[in-house]
Amino acid sequence: MASRASETDRDIEIELLLNFSRNEDSNVPHNVRDVLNGQYENAISEELPALVDAGTGDSLEQIVRIELSRTPAPLSWLCAGVAALLHFVQCNWTGPPTDKDVDWLRAKRDEALKHLSLHDECNINIRKPELLYLAQKIFSNTDLQLKYPSCVWWLFRATFLHQRVLEEDSGVLFEELENLVTKIHRLHIVANDPLCRLLFTLEVVTFYQYYTRIQNSEEYLESAQTAVGIKLHLEGAMGKRTKYQQEEKAQLYLKIEVESNDTFPSIACKDLPKALKLNDEVRLEDIEFSERKEVVELGMMEEAVILARYFQLLRSRPKDHLTDEEIKPYLTKVIDSTRNWTLKMNSLCYRCFLESTHKKTVERSMLQLEFLLKDHNDAKAPVARRMDLFFASGMKPVWILEEKWAELMVSLGLLHQALEVFTKLKVWEQVIYCYSELNLKHKAAEIIEQEISKKPTVNLWCLLGDTTGNVSHYETAWRLSGERSSRVQRHWGHYYFNKKDYAEAIPHLKLSVELNNIQTTVWFRLGYAALQVEDWKLAATAYRRYCDLEETEYQCFEAWNNLAKAYIKLGDKPRAWKCLQDAIKCNYNRWEVWDNLMIVSIDLGHFSEVIRCYHRILDLKNTHSDVPVLKILTNAIINNINDSDGNPASRLLKNTLELFGRITSNVVNNADLWRMYAELLLLRQTDVDNEKAAQCLQQAHRFMTSNSDWWRDKDTARNVLELCCSLAQTYLCCTTDSSSVKKRRMLGSAKLSLQGVVKRIQAQEWDNEDVTTQLTRVEQYLATIISELEQIKHI
Repeated sequence: MASRASETDRDIEIELLLNFSRNEDSNVPHNVRDVLNGQYENAISEELPALVDAGTGDSLEQIVRIELSRTPAPLSWLCAGVAALLHFVQCNWTGPPTDKDVDWLRAKRDEALKHLSLHDECNINIRKPELLYLAQKIFSNTDLQLKYPSCVWWLFRATFLHQRVLEEDSGVLFEELENLVTKIHRLHIVANDPLCRLLFTLEVVTFYQYYTRIQNSEEYLESAQTAVGIKLHLEGAMGKRTKYQQEEKAQLYLKIEVESNDTFPSIACKDLPKALKLNDEVRLEDIEFSERKEVVELGMMEEAVILARYFQLLRSRPKDHLTDEEIKPYLTKVIDSTRNWTLKMNSLCYRCFLESTHKKTVERSMLQLEFLLKDHNDAKAPVARRMDLFFASGMKPVWILEEKWAELMVSLGLLHQALEVFTKLKVWEQVIYCYSELNLKHKAAEIIEQEISKKPTVNLWCLLGDTTGNVSHYETAWRLSGERSSRVQRHWGHYYFNKKDYAEAIPHLKLSVELNNIQTTVWFRLGYAALQVEDWKLAATAYRRYCDLEETEYQCFEAWNNLAKAYIKLGDKPRAWKCLQDAIKCNYNRWEVWDNLMIVSIDLGHFSEVIRCYHRILDLKNTHSDVPVLKILTNAIINNINDSDGNPASRLLKNTLELFGRITSNVVNNADLWRMYAELLLLRQTDVDNEKAAQCLQQAHRFMTSNSDWWRDKDTARNVLELCCSLAQTYLCCTTDSSSVKKRRMLGSAKLSLQGVVKRIQAQEWDNEDVTTQLTRVEQYLATIISELEQIKHI
């Protein structure tokens, strides 16, 4: 009997998690039936009558703990916790809204807000926070978790919603959620029920995507895609986009391969949110392909995977038109096929956000959001069906949709209408912006002051400080938060940062990330400020933390580059080199990053990497002259120095000559480049290379002596004389076994070059020992060349 009861409890837990019964004939308890039918208030009030009469002086946490220890029927508590959480979702996400409160629970609203705020305040638009607070206290009860292990999963859901209603991302909640993920993996229902395992995997994907943990979310998303047995490929096919298009062009579409005909169970909702048509005079509603595409029937779990893949691509790729084109087919598939209320609502929201930046579609985007808000308030769709896959969808709270709707009004110039919405939502940052655009910035400060007089909050005092530039307002906000708000310190630090007072900004930014360590923007600004005041250690710490948090490569290259600079200043060039390698992965097209990598590579002896970097710089900017780097590389090859891996640098001679050939094809007026090119060519010791080296040295001589005053400077004069010695040696070597005609031509050229130099130096009457010594050598070479030419005359 105990085993059968345990099996029944496990079935009930699964049904509550899935939000439907897989066996319609099962005789579930009435309180479970209330939850599955969306009658949440019944499950809260009628099932927990003891709480109605509980002492009002006790905290909700104490009441739950005491009453749970007394109750003989913990299933009522499980159902009440689930009902409280889903009723909270209904009030803040899915709708339809209800103004009716649970009377005995309404008295705990202030207590709930105090505990949920975590020193940085919940969103001011949150409705019925006591429901979330009650659910958290029920699911975190250890005795109830022993009886119903799924409470840990429900606690994960409640904690994630807690994060979603906060104004700030919380590092504390992130760690709690990760710990809960580990615990849920060990639950029997996750390990042994494929549907539960898939659902949990999708919820973890949503959790990691919210925090922009791209790698973690990708791992779970791959697992979910494998579980549903679908393969997704973007392919091209001929089609038309506009009504008057004559010639078909290649268009992207999503090809879906289903590995099995069996799909996970789905529940269709009859009254779905309406997708508005584009109604454009030119553009078609959908791409018209020349060939009919096979329509693959999918269930809601498969559609949830596709929508998660869309969001994954959206968060991990640069925000540009090309990315929009590549990811839109995923979204279109879900919008066209889904019968799930949450997926339909969420996919249409994503389409609004995607289309909001394009002038051809921004109007539909605004109207669509308006319709979605009406669907949220409309009671046609059953409450229970709105909860299907809610926790795996990443759906945004209703106030976020309203805020986005108002932002679209702003983009279309409807400032007064947008201002009304922002004021209703109390999004004071946007209210300030609207008043600024209307040349009524003073009005914004007045409204904030009025709101502070009604109910002062940390956020309002911060915004008043931003608006007026009065630092004392940040001090007031700091005291109001009990000196625990990371938000206050962030605003305070940004105030000084924007004034370029980096020394003053650093303590505030540093304290802000100590209070909340997952603020990517603050870490980035802290690193930059530390660079400006030359606090290299702090800069390295800040940028390293930023790069750990921000996994989207297209946003990280500057941080990696600056982190490398900090390591260089700290004398840790090996770590700087690795950072720069990461920087070029993030942005392959910034020549400055390649230049930095090249410089560090030459210092560390990564000679092959130096050549690769130089080629890439030339790809990006066509011409580039870095003589110091090339000198080190040339000397390493000439002296056969071992590189960082212990390999002789001489093995890179061919690659280096190819590089010099490319450099000198665009930079012809740099004598140092031609001289180094000649030195490398001479290493091959072939007649062809010797002749080419002589030509290079002749080019170097021409450019070094092109300045009419070259012979007046001691260093330049010495360098020219040294070059003349090399030039003479090379010409004499080239003419050893040459014909008389060729020998006369080459030595004649050398004679002219040396005579001009000797004449100039002798006229200056140098008394510098280095110059006179080199002059003597050149005169000796000149005499030898003249002697060789005299011999040729007598042949």
